[in-house]
Amino acid sequence: MSDKERYKLDMEQLYSHWKLKEPAIRFVPTKSGEGEKIIINHRNNIFISDGVVFPELWYSQNVRILFLLKEAYTKNGDSDWDLVKDHLLLKEKKMSHLFKRICQWTQGLLNTSQDDIPAFFSGMSDIHYGNDILKHIAVVNVKKSGGKANSSMEEINQYAEYDSEELKKELEIIDPTVIVCGYTISSLNIIMGTEIKDYDSPNENWFYSTQLNDHDVIVLDYYHPANQYPDLLNYYGLLGIYQQALKNIGKDK
Repeated sequence: MSDKERYKLDMEQLYSHWKLKEPAIRFVPTKSGEGEKIIINHRNNIFISDGVVFPELWYSQNVRILFLLKEAYTKNGDSDWDLVKDHLLLKEKKMSHLFKRICQWTQGLLNTSQDDIPAFFSGMSDIHYGNDILKHIAVVNVKKSGGKANSSMEEINQYAEYDSEELKKELEIIDPTVIVCGYTISSLNIIMGTEIKDYDSPNENWFYSTQLNDHDVIVLDYYHPANQYPDLLNYYGLLGIYQQALKNIGKDK
């Protein structure tokens, strides 16, 4: 069985169980202290799957970069959909600002070493989905259903807790060597069941490490790629953190 076939089978089995989980009631903390009730119900909401963009290439890469994001959402439609197949691989669609930035970051991360950071390249104004850069990554959203444009981090983390077993299994199947947290490292703590980032004594350089499938994984604690800071600052900020991780954790490509 090829890597692609094994990946597809493992993910299909995972999602078939995941979508049918029993609904749950959770309470999101509010300023009043009473808490807002939310119902997590994958069965009756649009479920958005995600994962490796191009499995044929992914498992042959020494550096496998996974972007852990908050949620995907859709304004139209009433059926489940796949972020990769129905969005990221559609070559006729021009990319959003969010994924243009992810492409910038990916191109830089793949070529950063302990000794060198590649110069910033901004020429992606006309780039479309399905490009060669996107084929090097994986994307996992913490919140798989009920997504909207502005869920609070407290709500995202309720989903992380409810789906921690499935999310960890998804990470194990994907098997990244680098996880870029788009303001989601608190969710990753929940998913992994350990304090990758200890909030009482955080790393001032914003990099951490964890273990997955018996190997080290570099974890970069960063802003969400849709943030409003300029592309140039985003690029060198992230790559500087990654370079320091390579130097200190000893994970060069």
